[in-house]
Amino acid sequence: MMNFLNAGASGKRFVILGFDGMDPAVVLRLIKRGEMPNMKRLSDRGVFTMMESSLPPQSPVAWGTFIAGADPGVTGIFDFIHRNPENYTPMFSQSETQPGKWVVKLGKYHVPLKPGKVILNREGRAFWDYLQDRDIEATIFKVPTNYPPSASGQRTLAGLGTPDILGTYGIYTLYTADVNESQQELPATNVYYAYVDENNVMEGQIDGPKNDLVVPEDPYAEPEAVIVPFKVYVDFTHRTARIDVQGHEVLLAEGEYSRWVEIDFPLIPMVQSLTGMVKFYLLQAESKDKFRLYITPVQISPAHPALPVSTPGSYSADLAKQVGLFHTLGLPADTKALSNNTFSMENYIVQSNSILAESKKLLDYELHRFLGRKQGLLFFYFSSLDQGQHMFWALNDPQHPYYHPDEAKRHGYITEEYYREADRIVGRVQKALPRDAALLVMSDHGFAPFRRQLNVNSWLAKEGYLALSAGSLAAGASIYDQADWGRSRAYALGLNGFYLNLSGREGQGIVTAAQKRPLLEEIKAKLEAITDPKSGEKVIRTAYISEDHFSKNWIQRAPDIILGFERGYRINDDSALGVLSAEVVEDNLSWWSGDHLMDPRRVPASFLSSFAINRDVPRLKDVAPTILRYFGIDTPSQMNGTSLI
Repeated sequence: MMNFLNAGASGKRFVILGFDGMDPAVVLRLIKRGEMPNMKRLSDRGVFTMMESSLPPQSPVAWGTFIAGADPGVTGIFDFIHRNPENYTPMFSQSETQPGKWVVKLGKYHVPLKPGKVILNREGRAFWDYLQDRDIEATIFKVPTNYPPSASGQRTLAGLGTPDILGTYGIYTLYTADVNESQQELPATNVYYAYVDENNVMEGQIDGPKNDLVVPEDPYAEPEAVIVPFKVYVDFTHRTARIDVQGHEVLLAEGEYSRWVEIDFPLIPMVQSLTGMVKFYLLQAESKDKFRLYITPVQISPAHPALPVSTPGSYSADLAKQVGLFHTLGLPADTKALSNNTFSMENYIVQSNSILAESKKLLDYELHRFLGRKQGLLFFYFSSLDQGQHMFWALNDPQHPYYHPDEAKRHGYITEEYYREADRIVGRVQKALPRDAALLVMSDHGFAPFRRQLNVNSWLAKEGYLALSAGSLAAGASIYDQADWGRSRAYALGLNGFYLNLSGREGQGIVTAAQKRPLLEEIKAKLEAITDPKSGEKVIRTAYISEDHFSKNWIQRAPDIILGFERGYRINDDSALGVLSAEVVEDNLSWWSGDHLMDPRRVPASFLSSFAINRDVPRLKDVAPTILRYFGIDTPSQMNGTSLI
């Protein structure tokens, strides 16, 4: 092993491969079976161990900790979802959009003289900025919790947190000839009836962003979405289709996933438009009454970004020019399409494989560029293991309530195959790197089964901490409909978060400062005593009182308690958004069957390096100080992690 501390920064190179969700127990199992030879070779050179994740072990929280080398109290990111204390409503934690200012009216258009902007809510300086201070070049490829990309002279591309062109996590479109399916109301979906005429032609539309520049005739109406028409010419004999949209022709066979197609959405004709991009997936073309076409969420085009996705701003376009268009949506695999039964498991795997292949192509390009440098750092992120395990877990878990033996027989291979593919990627990088370059393979957290779910707000209501105006639980009602805030002492929002209705902080808070700590201790003890009525097992391993575990910089953003679930349990999706259910604990009947929203000690991250480290179990917050130390930079005062070398 090389002693990295003998020389200065000159000539040093460091590559980090970030595999979101790579679980150390699975890695160890496959290494022992001889199925991950490249990671075995890497660990023989240096070390393979589990790594302590963040609290909670959510991807935006964990990768924020990685970026800043510090706990969430420094980054200000505690969950996917934070809340507005004034009105209790959920809000996206990682970024916010501010509208344009100083609007002038030109006919039917409202044109802002100062355009709107997107603001990154992650606090704390990124480790790559300290490298920039020393003229050490870095490429940071799709690291989560960096949308919009923080101002930097380094080459960075936004990852998890990047929305579609509508500003959402991803709204897909389905055209279906099944009347019943076309009338379903599905989350994150535009569903349309597919009418194929006597000439075997279907006309459709792609829904773009709302046009805020057009003044609605009704002053109370929402701006209308910009739509782009397209036509589909279907050959049912050969089960193929030709899609014509804005001069593009897309030829597809049944079961085929298309290339990227750029779409221009005109806001002011001939003056201003936004460019997005989509892929088409011909799910079925058997007959007029058995026709289904899927269209991805409209993503930001890296070639013509309508929103900021890179630093410098030209980086994404330069990359697209060299490699081709690539997905920009932070969560690229359409898990909703599988959960909604728009996709079969086979459809989902086809899409997921396409995303992984695209990522490998981009890595090859960036690695080639990196090897042309005399020194520097390359971080490259892969999402496929994380999104895959969320949806694949029940394929290999006979104890899961959503286990389907037939599906398991057909597709149960896929999770371990993704791990083997990660190993092959590591092998390609090892082969390309000179031996004196450092290589770190890491994840942000591990994975666990998600078999049963807890509705925290329903539990709070039954325990008397959340007062309901109706007096009793009603499935589907929300705290915004039912909560009597003048009598409520606590509520839950977010995927691991729990809040007191604190006086002077919440809009209608009633818990005094003197009551705060005793009430937290009381609720903590009760949360940790919850058992599953079906099995008698504990549901929550530890309820963490936030003020005891985080730095104080941004502690005001934190939930009062972070819920650390036992393996097998997680919060109910409805509860995370304030919706109540009749049952407090119930089965998870969804393909979203694996998760990591547990106690961080139950889902540790993976750490494999070409170099030795100075502690048995590293912490995620130690990685950034280690990177800086490798390049001869002392740990900044902001970072409360410590170097591992």
